[in-house]
Amino acid sequence: MGNSRWRLETSINLSLTNAKEVNFLEKLEIIVSDWGSEVPLSDILDLIPEAEDKVKFLHIPPCVAIENQKDSKFPEVIALNAAARRAKGEYIGRIDNDTIVGREFFENFNNLIAKKDSLWFDPSDAFMFIERKSIPYRFSSRSYPMNYVFNYIKSYSSKLKVETARTWGLPFWWSPVGIMIFHSRIWHESRGYDQSLIYWGWMEGDLAIRLGKKHLLIDFKDLAGNFLYHLEHYPSLTAYKDRNGPATPRQKNETKLYELNYQVNDENWGMHRENINLTDFLLKKDSKCFDNEIKFSLKVLIAMRFSFYLCNTKRKIDLFRLSLPIYVQTIIANLRIKIGKLRNF
Repeated sequence: MGNSRWRLETSINLSLTNAKEVNFLEKLEIIVSDWGSEVPLSDILDLIPEAEDKVKFLHIPPCVAIENQKDSKFPEVIALNAAARRAKGEYIGRIDNDTIVGREFFENFNNLIAKKDSLWFDPSDAFMFIERKSIPYRFSSRSYPMNYVFNYIKSYSSKLKVETARTWGLPFWWSPVGIMIFHSRIWHESRGYDQSLIYWGWMEGDLAIRLGKKHLLIDFKDLAGNFLYHLEHYPSLTAYKDRNGPATPRQKNETKLYELNYQVNDENWGMHRENINLTDFLLKKDSKCFDNEIKFSLKVLIAMRFSFYLCNTKRKIDLFRLSLPIYVQTIIANLRIKIGKLRNF
C-alpha cells in the first residue's frame, strides 16, 4: 500500500531515537519478521546507527513462506509467532510495521514496571493493549524525512485521532493495535496467536478472549497513554471503511467468540522446527546519519500546521460522507413520526 519501505524505516528509526532519548535503548530489542521477501529487508533498509545490536531480522525465505501460508496472501499470525518465539525480552510487544513508538510510552512503561508492586494488577500476569493514534494520509503519503515526522508528532500528538473500536460499542481489544504486550511466559504458555487464522483480521480478538481465561485484560492506555503513532496508508476514511472491498481483496478470518481454548497450537508453534535464525542489522557505509538533537524549524512548523488543518478538514468531510446516510434516515424517520401524529390528530 504505497510507501511501505519508508513507513518501516521511519517507524524503526524514530522508535530507536525515542528509546534513546529516555535511556531505554539498552532494554530494547526490535525483531522484524520478514516474510517471504526475495531480497531480505535487512539488505535494503536504511536505518540509523542505533539499529546495530538492537534490530534483528527473521527472514523466512519464499520457499518456506509459500508452503506455510497456503492460500493466504500473508499469514500474519505465523510471522508474529515466529518473532515472539525467538525474542529474548521479559516482555514482548507486538506492533505493526508502520507504527512509531513514542518516547512517552518507553518512559511510562519503564516506570510502571519498575514500580509494579504499587499497581492494582500484576503486569507479568496480564494482557496489556493500547490503541494507536493515526498520522493522516495527507502527511504520511509524502514520505517526509524523519525530522519532519518527529516534529509533526511533537506538535500535534494531542490532536491526532485515536483509532478505536469503542466508537461501535466494541471492547478496546477489538481496536487496531497500537501495541499488544505481555510477559514472555504468557507467550510461551499460550503458544501465541492461533496459527489457523492465516487470513486477515480477528487475530487479536481471538487471542484476547483466549488469554482472558487465565489473565487480566488491561486497557493499558489508562496508565501508559496512547503514544503510538500509525502512519496511515488509506487515502480517506471512506477508503478505510471499504478496506475489505474490491480495492484490497482478501479472505477474512471467521469471528468466533465462544468455546475457544487457551492453548491452540502444538509445541512447534512459531516455526520452531524451521532452520531460521535471527540476523543482526549491519550499518552500511552509505547509511544516512540523523542528528538526534533535531532542531525545530519555523519554516517546517508553518508547513506542518497548514498540513494539519488541511488534513483535519478533509477528515471531517470524510466523517460527514460516512454519516450522511444515517442523518438522512434519521430525518426521514422523524418526518414519518410527525406525519403520523398529524394524521392521528
